[in-house]
Amino acid sequence: MPLRWQRERFVVLEKVRLTLRRWNMLARGDLVLVAVSGGADSLCLLDVMAQLSPRMDLRLHVLHVDHGLRPESGEDAEFVREVAAYYRLPCRVVKVHVERGRRRGALSPEEAARRARYEAFEQTARELRADRLATGHTADDRAETLLLRLLTGAGPEGLRGIPPVRGIYIRPLIEVFRREVEAYVRHLPFKPRLDVTNLDLRVPRNRIRHELLPLLERRYNPAVREVLSREAETLHHMVELVEERAEELEGRAVSRQGEEVVIDRDALLGAPILLQRQVLARSLRKAGGEADYHLVEELRRRFLEGRENPWLDIGPGLVARRIYDRIILGPRPAPGELQEVEIGGEGTYRLPGWTLRVAVEPWDGGDPRTAVSSPLEALLDADRLRFPLKVRGIRPGDRFHPLGAPGTRKLQDFLVDLKVPLERRKDVAVLESDGEIAWVLGMRIDERFKVTPGTRKVARMRLSRDGVVSLESPGGLWVEE
Repeated sequence: MPLRWQRERFVVLEKVRLTLRRWNMLARGDLVLVAVSGGADSLCLLDVMAQLSPRMDLRLHVLHVDHGLRPESGEDAEFVREVAAYYRLPCRVVKVHVERGRRRGALSPEEAARRARYEAFEQTARELRADRLATGHTADDRAETLLLRLLTGAGPEGLRGIPPVRGIYIRPLIEVFRREVEAYVRHLPFKPRLDVTNLDLRVPRNRIRHELLPLLERRYNPAVREVLSREAETLHHMVELVEERAEELEGRAVSRQGEEVVIDRDALLGAPILLQRQVLARSLRKAGGEADYHLVEELRRRFLEGRENPWLDIGPGLVARRIYDRIILGPRPAPGELQEVEIGGEGTYRLPGWTLRVAVEPWDGGDPRTAVSSPLEALLDADRLRFPLKVRGIRPGDRFHPLGAPGTRKLQDFLVDLKVPLERRKDVAVLESDGEIAWVLGMRIDERFKVTPGTRKVARMRLSRDGVVSLESPGGLWVEE
């Protein structure tokens, strides 16, 4: 055996030995499925595992997935069978239907093939009761993945790149570079198969591999692959730490109530922004939504930092809303179910189909009747109010003292007098202060909260239609205009 080959072989074997030990990838006696495509990476992986298995008492089983996307895919499968026979290892070839999966989910060819491949991996691992499944991902793959996700946007989970261990999956070559793999397989008794789809520059990963990385090496840093691979590992450890902290915070702040995911807003407020985003993203996924960065950030800004009690569409049939100190993610409430909205002080608040603006200002002692232009405005004695207020639907037994009336009345009787249709009364909303109704929105304020000659400050309430959401909002307020 040539001295150079011995040195190249030793470097790869030693790296893999250290990787296996460092990440605790294998235990003595494990049954390991080795995924072999027939390319250089997988042939290197298989030979390395075959060299190391006797001293670790491993049982190896070769697995090849035939995607059927290329005319020569059958030849690839036969080649892998021959290679497995060379090592005297059992071999299973699984044929998958990528096009059928692609039609079902409208996926790209690459993503459809990846999903089909991993479904075959997991099904075979279950059938054979494998302890581990080894794939041939290298340090170059790790660098390429990091670059790809930086360019397309990924968030913390994406930036961790290809993990060395994930469930049953292990990547023994994750610290071996492709140039080392190519040097290794050059001396094997069989020539690797070439997958021409890996040369297709329409595929983003291939453009990074064949265009961007070589450019970065020539123009910026000859060791850019090593740098990116090292950074990917650093990010992996950082994300693990963040995930651990986020899981602890989620345990304190998030609960499930039926179909709804309920978040304790106060528990999140003091946490670092990164942890807030992580918990909100996890909660969105729990509720059945997509944890898109822009959606997570809008949720964080409006529901954690904002003073209003907003509504936000988070997916088909799903909404986020805030009630007091709770953020609720879940199915859109049925029409007519008017949710409570807390009014914490001055600010702008989203109600179903409407926007309520609240301002507290000094009162000049003028005639309040001339200061209000429509039923959509109300002036209330600010010192009489007890914040936080709340806007809610009407309840059986509600009573208030209509402005100008001799005493209190049942709210139901008041609505009958105003000829509010029975089917619309469920959409009537009231502003409540410390258990008392201060304003039936869009209709009448309560006598006890009116502006008087002794009033020093007023709370000016202005309702305006929100035409964008009024057709979508559950219920919707009923007001006299």
